[in-house]
Amino acid sequence: MQDGKFERILVAVADPSAASNKALRRAGALAHKSGASIELFNAMPSPVSAGIAHAESERFSRLAAEASRVYLERMANRLRREEIIVNTHVETGYPAHEAILRRIRFINADLLIIEARKHNFFARLLLTQTDFELIRRCPVPLLVVKRAAAWRRPRILAALDPFHANDKPSELDGEIVAAADAIAALMGGTVHAAHVYRPLLSLIPGMEMGVPGMQMGAGYVAAMPAQVKAYKAEIRRQFDRALGRYGIPRNRAHLLCGDPAFELPAAARSVRAALVVMGAMSRSGLKRIFIGNTAEQVLDSLQCDVLILRPSNRR
Repeated sequence: MQDGKFERILVAVADPSAASNKALRRAGALAHKSGASIELFNAMPSPVSAGIAHAESERFSRLAAEASRVYLERMANRLRREEIIVNTHVETGYPAHEAILRRIRFINADLLIIEARKHNFFARLLLTQTDFELIRRCPVPLLVVKRAAAWRRPRILAALDPFHANDKPSELDGEIVAAADAIAALMGGTVHAAHVYRPLLSLIPGMEMGVPGMQMGAGYVAAMPAQVKAYKAEIRRQFDRALGRYGIPRNRAHLLCGDPAFELPAAARSVRAALVVMGAMSRSGLKRIFIGNTAEQVLDSLQCDVLILRPSNRR
């Protein structure tokens, strides 16, 4: 992304034969405004892994890839009529997210767009899902398209974390706001900011609870009213500092207390956001499974599109 504009957009098309594609329309709108080129990419599962006999696998792969190319070309021609440069590519390989990540680097894409698919809790926990793997590992901003409606002067909600919970680097908030500002400038929208903080939990012996800059002792059965007041005041102070740093007015700021998986979608609905911009961090092994990731927890609950960024120093 150069000077607030995208140059090369990769659209990962899971089903080229689908009658409609929300990701395609979103990519076309962004490319029209920014002058970006688009590549429509379909990563097909390996025919061997799909249970096809070895003798038939090469023939099956060739025929399936050709059919996908035909569908992608039909999609591309719709955008080419708008004088957008569009390429198509089909790759056979498994898992799909690995093929997508390789393609991002090969064409030097600066935005990946996918269309959201519904996941239930058990599918997310037990199975490898392409989109959740991309959230964890995508080296460029990832736009998950959930709505078909066009962005017309969109309200964009930037989800900030002034305290950099879960080891988020402080630079990530700046990248989130910069991405929100860039899209707002392209599409004639406005940027709002939100931060969701959790209630001050009861303290138990040996456990320190608090926020940076606050001195709170351990050993209490429950937080005292004065502690709760100081906790909220410190959160407000840090949030206000972030608003000033990024030039976001108070009337477009939303400070909420509760579970981000509930409060952030509620805030997005309240401001009628067309897009939420948020950060994600890579996690691995059992820690990722049991602790989870805010982006993953919120994704299914949000009704609008989501732009997900990982810190630039970890891409």
